[in-house]
Amino acid sequence: MTAEDWLARVRAGFPYLEGRAYLNSGGAGLAWRGQAAAAATYYDDVASRGADGQRTWMRQGDRTRQRVAELLGVPAGDVGFFRNTSEVLNLAANSVDWRPGDEVVVADDDFPSVVWPWVAAEAAGGRLVRVEPGAEGQREDRLLAALTPRTRVLAVSHVHTVTGTRLDLTRLGRACREVGALLVVDGIQALGAVPVDLSHVDVYGSAVFKWLLSGFGTGIGVFRDRARELLTPAYRGYRNAPPSSAFEYADPNYPGLYVLDATLAHLEQVGWPRVYRRVDALAQRVLDAVTAMGRAPATPATARAGIVSFRTDDAPAVVGQLLERGVHVVEKKGYVRVSPHFYNSTDDVDRFAEELRAVLQGR
Repeated sequence: MTAEDWLARVRAGFPYLEGRAYLNSGGAGLAWRGQAAAAATYYDDVASRGADGQRTWMRQGDRTRQRVAELLGVPAGDVGFFRNTSEVLNLAANSVDWRPGDEVVVADDDFPSVVWPWVAAEAAGGRLVRVEPGAEGQREDRLLAALTPRTRVLAVSHVHTVTGTRLDLTRLGRACREVGALLVVDGIQALGAVPVDLSHVDVYGSAVFKWLLSGFGTGIGVFRDRARELLTPAYRGYRNAPPSSAFEYADPNYPGLYVLDATLAHLEQVGWPRVYRRVDALAQRVLDAVTAMGRAPATPATARAGIVSFRTDDAPAVVGQLLERGVHVVEKKGYVRVSPHFYNSTDDVDRFAEELRAVLQGR
């Protein structure tokens, strides 16, 4: 099969791509044709068996958990299923035994779900240290410089939702261990777009509706050994009654897990290395096109994932005009954000570049 035939076959599974350049997987990844059948399997089972099908659903949950664990290179016991990324981060924040003088380090411009859960520390006499990130190339160094022996948690986005900057989790995790802090990570803009190494991460949360293409209502929460040793689960239920150190406290979204499992199986068939290579190559093509137009991307070329962002005058108007021309990108805080996935083609990126040039020139 030629590369062109392969891509045509892939794109046939994503009907929304027809006639448009959809470059907003950082907002929501597209559904593929097999997902409806996956969800229907669960509902057909409920219709025919009622609660007698519970063992089947639980086995499906275990299979999905194992797929996620293999993708992330962690034991299946570290993986829990929750409602979304925010639930995972709030669960971590409320599971710390806060003491006066404790500090939590965050980037001042990070996503609200990364910042606001940690006000729990302030209520106990601690301090939320908001780091001004400076230029994107300084973001990581400034976060590291803010760590002290009082730091209990460093909370970050693996990939910044606005600028697209990717952080080195190994470097951050090692620094956290030097001061006895936990590294807690929002991974929603990374998981499914780039390889993820959790060797030095304590808590990693991610919903599945972006780069994992699996819709809303399901979140993945990875709590490593160190997190389970230092945290006491804030929420308890029949799945983690004391003295359990597990954080998954209730039944997961089983229909969502059927969809996630089918999607992960589909992506495994595509091949994760191929997915990552395509995301990287397409993002680089966006970066090159924007730079060629004299627009300086905010996204560092050497520290990015699938998102490329750049500033322009009246970004909302530019994005609106691109949409009228069949090019789907998004505006975030004055930036135009472009996020291609493996199902996009080089023609999609070239169409974006051509239409962007026309919009900027007033044509």
